[in-house]
This record gives sequence, structure tokens and C-alpha cells, in this order.
Amino acid sequence: MLRVVLTGEYGKVFLDPVKHAVGQENAVDLWLPSEGAERMVEIAREAEVIVASAEWVLHEKRTLVKRTLQNAKKLKLILVPFSGMDWLDRAWLPAGSVVCNTNVGIDPIAEYVMLAMLQSAIPLQEMDSELRAARWGWGGASVLGRKHHELQGRTIGLVGYGRIGHRVAELSKAFRMRVIAVSRNPGIDHSLEWYKGTDSLDDLLAQSDYVLLSVPGGSETQGLIGAAQLACMKADAVLINIARGSVVDEDALYEALREKRIRGAVIDTWYRYPEAGEKICPPATRPFADLDNVVMTPHAAGWTEELEARRISAIVANVKRFMSGDALFDIYLHA
Repeated sequence: MLRVVLTGEYGKVFLDPVKHAVGQENAVDLWLPSEGAERMVEIAREAEVIVASAEWVLHEKRTLVKRTLQNAKKLKLILVPFSGMDWLDRAWLPAGSVVCNTNVGIDPIAEYVMLAMLQSAIPLQEMDSELRAARWGWGGASVLGRKHHELQGRTIGLVGYGRIGHRVAELSKAFRMRVIAVSRNPGIDHSLEWYKGTDSLDDLLAQSDYVLLSVPGGSETQGLIGAAQLACMKADAVLINIARGSVVDEDALYEALREKRIRGAVIDTWYRYPEAGEKICPPATRPFADLDNVVMTPHAAGWTEELEARRISAIVANVKRFMSGDALFDIYLHA
């Protein structure tokens, strides 16, 4: 009998579709954080498949995943329906198990990035607010007011060139932007102006009008962007972070924005997050909300109305392929 364990309150969205996919002869369990860590460890002992959730990852100060995997001796497959894999250590995985990162949020995150750049170039809300007050500070014709910018001809620098970076590059080129990139393992990509290793990060920062951070989190990228790197950026450049808050030194970024040494930042991933059940929590220790050159969003870039249906479809498809012995989609690593 196959046993699948779904995790977290969010795991409820997969419950009926996965039950239907595996049939009545197999078992599907749902672990809720309110049941406590011991319950998760207990049901994982017999699990062959675990569907991860942020609630499982964050439970008990990020200690539950390790405990779960150390006791899940029958585990063959972990399905991760979200981006970011810095919480998982390969050494914890049972021998022979596979991890699939079925992240289907690539397109909405890329759209968010395009919006961030467009909004910084064309301040629609500011124009709207002024005209509603009968002020004609912007505009051409007889007004001859302030001018906005264009994206075409501008340079976007991609720090990290995975699936999100590829999609952003595709959309940016449709806007006739110049696209450059750095990553830990650069290859050949003739669609880019250039693509180099992270030792060329300072060069990328100096050339870019928009800098997109889409690298994995974890110790290797912690503080990747600090005071020295921010000093390399153009004075009119915009930093966009959809990676992890830890990738950018918080104090250095705040000071660069406060002193307007860069034009601005769009930040979706933060330094502090609410605990389970909390709704009020400052996203950083520094008062970014007091700054007028930062756009703050609550880790929402990929959180769309359409996302859930794609997540369900991807999880169910891999469960079915696992049961039939077919090749799995989106394999991230083998233990």
C-alpha cells in the first residue's frame, strides 16, 4: 500500500485530488501544525511520498524537516510545490529518495519583475493622483511637463540564471532590453548580451539599470549584495529582490536607499516573517517603510489566483508517474 503524507494547512488543497489519484487502496494522510511535531514524525515513518509545505519547513524553528527525514526510512519521493530549496540538506534524505521541485510560479514571478520595472519607468499612480487633483505636472502636448522613462534600451542584470531568470530574460528581450547575467555555473546562452560567472558580479552591477536577484538562499549567497556591491550600482539603478532577504545585507541596503545612492528597490522577500497565526510583523529591523524609494510587497510575487490549479496538477501528475514507474518531472536531486 502506498502512503502519501501531505503537510500543513495548505496541504488541504491537494487532499481530494491526491486521494482520487492514488485510489481507495492507498492511504493519504494530512499533517497539520496544530497536531505537533511528534505526529508528523510518527506518520512519516510509513510514508513513501511527502508533499512539502512552508509550514512543515518552518515548524519548530526549522527543525522538523530534519527530524522527519531521519525517521522516514521508507521515503522515496519528496514533492516541493514552491520555490526555494535552501531549507533542505541532502544528507538528511533516505538513501535512494528523490526530490522534485514542482515550482509552477515561474511565470507570475517573471510578470511581477516586469511590473516592477515598468512601474519604476512609468509612474502611472503618481500621474493619476496628480491629475485627479487637477495638476498637470506630467505630460506632453501643450503641457510640456515631466517625462517618464522607457524600458527599451535599458539593461537588466540577472544575478542568478535559473528558471525565473530565463523567463525574465525572455520577457525583457521582448521589450528590447539588453540582458546580461551572472551565475555560479555559467554556460553558453546566445540570447544574452553576455553570461559570466559570479566573479563578474561587480561588472554586472555597474552596467545594469535594473538588477534582479533570483539566486537560491542559504549560506553560499548570504550577504552576496553588501555595501561594496551596492556602491558598484548606478545612481539611477533599481534593485529587485525576489530571491531571499538574506541575499542582501539589510543595513547596507537601507543606508543606500536612505541616502539615495541608488534610485530605488522593489523588495518581495524579507528579513523577518510572521510566526504561524500572526498577521502583524515588521518585515525588517530597519524602517524601510519610511523610505519613499522602495516598493514593499509581502512575498507575493508568485501568489496568484491561477497558481493553485497548476500546483495541484503538477503534484498529481508526479504522484501518478511515481506509482506507474514513469520518469518524474522537475527532479531537483537524488539522494
